[in-house]
Amino acid sequence: MRARFARLRGEVREAAAWAREGLVRDPQDAACREELARASALSGDPAADKAGDLDLEALTDPYDAVRLGAPEKVIDRLSGVFARHADALTRADGPALDAVAEELEQRGFTLFAAEAHAQAVGAHRDPRAARHSRTRAVALARRCQGARTPALSGLVLGELTARQRQIVNLAAAGLSNRQIAERLTLSVRTVGNHLYSAYARLGASDRGVLPWLTELPHAQPA
Repeated sequence: MRARFARLRGEVREAAAWAREGLVRDPQDAACREELARASALSGDPAADKAGDLDLEALTDPYDAVRLGAPEKVIDRLSGVFARHADALTRADGPALDAVAEELEQRGFTLFAAEAHAQAVGAHRDPRAARHSRTRAVALARRCQGARTPALSGLVLGELTARQRQIVNLAAAGLSNRQIAERLTLSVRTVGNHLYSAYARLGASDRGVLPWLTELPHAQPA
């Protein structure tokens, strides 16, 4: 139970530690083995199947299907905020997804809240609302000890131009504006302008968030 609730709060390392402690006492404990596998997947361990390859009906927790992007498969098996999440995702309702995310955050489900905000990004028709959702998703995900899930993989740099992605990746690697300018044969001012535009599109405030945005590995169901 301690491992499960740590995972739900987004405390991935603690979840793995509690699961391992349980397995020390009973190496055959199925619940601890499952929690350890989930924590490992969240941490970006060996690749797992994507939503389309999973037997969604066989999932231990039907809510996982919502997090994997297939809410229509399980909506009739959920209730409360989890059912509202499934409904909002099915309708691609950005404001409703943000409302669900806020409720999940209030209940302490930090990781689920981050995922709901991330799903809202692509559902919003208003670019400003999408940027707000992205900002909230990133802020919450950064509290989840490096957790990586299919929903959070949507926070990558797809909204940027090719030049912006190039500059953002170099900035994330630690290069200064001057070093980037020299490498790409651009002026320092041009580099700065591209970064400023990229920050606005990504909902980021500074360089500190760039490594997180650019280093997302392949999505891991968890």
